[in-house]
Amino acid sequence: MSGLILSLLPRSLERRMVVILIAAVLSIFIVLGLMLDAYNKRELALANSFEAGGELSDYLHMSAQGDVAPTPYAGTYLQVVTAADPDPESSFLPLVIEGEGVQFDASLAFEGTLARLDLITNDRPNVIYQIDDLGVFVRAVTRQDKSAQLYLDLPNEQGGRLITFPLLWQDRMTEPLIFIFAMLSFAAIFVIARRLVHFTSAPFRMLAKYERAELKPWDTEEAVALQDTLVREQEARAQLLEEQKRMLASISHDLRTPATRLRLRLEQIESTKLRNRMMHDVDEMTRLITASLDFLRFNALLEEPQQLSLAALLQSLCDDYMDTGHDVVFVPQRHKLTDQSRNIFGGGGEVELEVEGRAVMNGQPTALRRAFSNLIDNALKYGGAASVEMQSHENDQLLVCISDPGPGIPSHLHEKVFEPFFRNDSVERTRSSSVGLGLSIVKQIIGAHGGEVSLGETPEGKFCIFVKLPREL
Repeated sequence: MSGLILSLLPRSLERRMVVILIAAVLSIFIVLGLMLDAYNKRELALANSFEAGGELSDYLHMSAQGDVAPTPYAGTYLQVVTAADPDPESSFLPLVIEGEGVQFDASLAFEGTLARLDLITNDRPNVIYQIDDLGVFVRAVTRQDKSAQLYLDLPNEQGGRLITFPLLWQDRMTEPLIFIFAMLSFAAIFVIARRLVHFTSAPFRMLAKYERAELKPWDTEEAVALQDTLVREQEARAQLLEEQKRMLASISHDLRTPATRLRLRLEQIESTKLRNRMMHDVDEMTRLITASLDFLRFNALLEEPQQLSLAALLQSLCDDYMDTGHDVVFVPQRHKLTDQSRNIFGGGGEVELEVEGRAVMNGQPTALRRAFSNLIDNALKYGGAASVEMQSHENDQLLVCISDPGPGIPSHLHEKVFEPFFRNDSVERTRSSSVGLGLSIVKQIIGAHGGEVSLGETPEGKFCIFVKLPREL
């Protein structure tokens, strides 16, 4: 429905918003006009009730004085015809009109029930009106906002009359209904206008988040032009990354060859101290080149996502570290289940079991293994030990905590440590051989999975890196 309406609007975003705004304002004014018209008609009918009652009094005076009341008869508000058989499905309220020594038996016919019957009966069992006070009666019936008819027996064998007030006694909305209808109409206008704006802006939200949107035939020209621009930029960026990949491969080959020759030539230096220092510099240069190349070409590496157990991956990774003599512990997440065991011999009771969670997710196993390896390496390097713990979290997300007993990282550096080539100035980190790309690569990998990496502390006060991963890419 929204798409059909949008297809009728201008394709320009500016003109479409103007049309929606004008349509919403006009709709509000139309509803206000209809509501005010209904309210004014009701108030006008109530205001004319006493004049209509006077017409009914004059008509009955003619009959009371012995004159023959004409039929059919029409006044400004009053209409009189010869009474026919009443509708058996109608409800009737008997009443009496008296005056000038004459009594008229009458009954008010209406469908259903009257909302304010007490206005007519005045809470009396016998409803009696004076012939000169019928304006009150007509107004009381008018305030019911319901179609009604008055059956009246005239004296002197004049027969029955059917009396109506078409302009007054008719089905109308009451004041509360007018107010409720107005509020519902305003709400409907707001919902429709907001829905149209939502569908109009949908491609822009999609483009802001994913750089690509599934455009519909009714989407605006600006959305189409913006996506075309983003697609061109994305293709240019992909081409640039491909050229960068080829260039980096060439740089890698060109730098590693002279580095190898330099290492061989260093072996000829007689001074052991100088040779070792220079060898250390060559090794650090080689590590820097290798880490930089890995970081820069990460986006070019492709790995098909697959279903995997994050718990099994972490357990395997920690086992590998333990096999090489490192102090790495994996703490799986455990769920407590209860069950009642009963048999034909009775008995039974609650049995509590501990079941290890598999933490199944959709991801790239090689990339995730590398990310968690970097985190464990950091924990071992600066804390001497690592604890990898699966923690309970939301149903659609997984949470992993990698903690170590080391000094941790100051809170004001928690964001900067993820920047490329950043290293803390503490003594422990300055002495290390890190080039400052480990956490940057971790953030790339976790971000590619739609996850988040943050630094904090465990309830026991240990420094911890929290990794939150969605189950689905």
